[in-house]
Amino acid sequence: MNYIKQLTHFFNKAQADADFSATHLSLFMALFQLWNQARFAKQIQIIRDDAMRLGKINSKATYHKAMAYLHKQGYIDYRPSYNPYKGSTITFFPPQLAHIEPNAEPVQMLSTRPINEPYNKLYSTSIIHDNTSDLSIDKKKEKNKKTASSNQGVLLFPKKEKSSAQKEIAIPPLPEHVEGFFLANQSTVQEAHRFMNHYTANGWLVGGKSPMKDWKASAKNWISNSINFTKSANYGKSNRAQQLHASTRKNYFEPL
Repeated sequence: MNYIKQLTHFFNKAQADADFSATHLSLFMALFQLWNQARFAKQIQIIRDDAMRLGKINSKATYHKAMAYLHKQGYIDYRPSYNPYKGSTITFFPPQLAHIEPNAEPVQMLSTRPINEPYNKLYSTSIIHDNTSDLSIDKKKEKNKKTASSNQGVLLFPKKEKSSAQKEIAIPPLPEHVEGFFLANQSTVQEAHRFMNHYTANGWLVGGKSPMKDWKASAKNWISNSINFTKSANYGKSNRAQQLHASTRKNYFEPL
């Protein structure tokens, strides 16, 4: 088979066809590649998904419309198969369609073909497919296995709901939780308010850099620091003012 002669005949015919579009060209070249893989047999069987993938056609309606046009204009003889286990047959440049009448419709309207037509690629070895389609099938199987295993993991190890203690550690905490925590640790409500105001102002960052993870730990540090600060402040006070107050009464009329 001289495929150069066949392609020259096709391009001459397509150039003279005013309604021939890029979609028709893409689909025909995809079918021609499948014909090439079949060693230019007289008649081949095709899978719709393979032809759409090679022709870069994503819409099934566009695919069927372009296929019907190629058949009607005599580029191919398309015989659709409605058997899910048998591919459609195609013959290239059929001589019986060369002088077809424009009103005749030798093939059934493809718009009535069901969109979700089932098929089985592995049923018949006469259907043309290449290694890339096999690789895509293997990838889909591996993806399905990973999805199934992940779903089983979710069922075997369900997520545990947060306990009430974990809910209280949420940042920022509620004011009543902070006040109760400070009172339970022998502190005051005023210190709880100072703690809340300080960390609310800096966005609940520890040291002004890292986000706070446990507000109770920071509150304990705050309480201990406040106690130490109070002790140091009391220790640093001078007693000079208290020494001016004499506790005993003296008689200043007595001579020294």
